[in-house]
Amino acid sequence: MPSVLLSGATGDLGSVVHHVMREAGWNVLSLQRPDVDLTSDSSTAAACANLPADLAAIVHLAGGIVAGKSVAQTTASDVDRMFSLNVVTAFNLFRHALPVLERNGGGSVVVIGAQSVLHPIANRSAYSASKAALVSLAQSIAEEGRTTNIRANAILPSIIRTPANLAWAQGGEEHAWVRPEDIAATIVHLCDAQCAISGAVIPMFGGKAF
Repeated sequence: MPSVLLSGATGDLGSVVHHVMREAGWNVLSLQRPDVDLTSDSSTAAACANLPADLAAIVHLAGGIVAGKSVAQTTASDVDRMFSLNVVTAFNLFRHALPVLERNGGGSVVVIGAQSVLHPIANRSAYSASKAALVSLAQSIAEEGRTTNIRANAILPSIIRTPANLAWAQGGEEHAWVRPEDIAATIVHLCDAQCAISGAVIPMFGGKAF
């Protein structure tokens, strides 16, 4: 049973991905607060110090969002927070986990971007920019991984049908949102050793185009 390193495993999406990957036969290694602070390089290094020799995938779900502000209203701290949560965490995780994946003969990396990377949404500039940077990072890993058998892909969901989001849904709009189970199934496919996809940016918009 291969191992997958999963960040954000206790979130609304992460808990579903954790369950689905276990059902698919993966040994899921969870990275979550307060055990590890992925914004800290030293904390991430400690958490990745003893990764197993059967590590075959890294799925990065940890992140956050600041929304509701125009570009002019977005503060420097908003920008710092978005890039810290969505980009710095990814760099820290991949910096320490990718060498293990390479030593183990390669594997798969999956990150979660956002619909707004392809279809910008007003009042989410810092969030969208940080997610675009995350997608670019995944594509860089895909290019670098061509010689080390490491594949990397990004999934771009629209609004995810999570309990937190359902709390503010109105007029049945949630039926057009993407289900976390569908995202999880896509992640399982991308992590499969027989999957040849790499460098892809995969929109998952459910029934809502933009």
